[in-house]
Amino acid sequence: MVDLVIANPGEFMDSLFGAMERESAARMASTTRARAFAAANCNLMALDLGTRCGWAVATRDGKFVSGSDRFDAARCGGTGKRWLAFREFLTARAREAGGIQAVYYEDVKAHGPGVQAAHVYGGFLAILEAWAASNNIPLQGVGVGTIKKHATGRGNAKKPDMIAAAQALGVRVSTDDEADAIALLSYALSQER
Repeated sequence: MVDLVIANPGEFMDSLFGAMERESAARMASTTRARAFAAANCNLMALDLGTRCGWAVATRDGKFVSGSDRFDAARCGGTGKRWLAFREFLTARAREAGGIQAVYYEDVKAHGPGVQAAHVYGGFLAILEAWAASNNIPLQGVGVGTIKKHATGRGNAKKPDMIAAAQALGVRVSTDDEADAIALLSYALSQER
């Protein structure tokens, strides 16, 4: 594996998708919220993998941030650049948290009709696995039903139920993907005690 050395990360990110990364960083700075969960004993990241990737991070010093970012090929400048952008996204979240000690991701076993979603999910998972391995970060896949049951008490909860569960934790969410990542982070915190 060859590591990509970037002389000017800001210019690199702008070449991938313009000012999106700067906007995301500004949004993160403005949306850092008081802890909505139990304290973390390590820095955790939770991911709802997909073209619209929901994410949530909790740090041992009590910081919590979450959001949803798009990694569609057109926005990122091509199919290959989607994967580079996702890898840089992971690195940026880890850097902002002061390092990540564990990553939990939604382990999807069945996708809707067609195969496109499965292919895209597989690509994101492959990049996540490679990134985690190169940074010695343990990964934990959690089934969709387990996440939903933890958040709502029902393993077959619908999107509005997941959004309501995130709001019940005191988090204002922008997408159902972000709500899923928050529910997964809550589950991860319960497992990491």
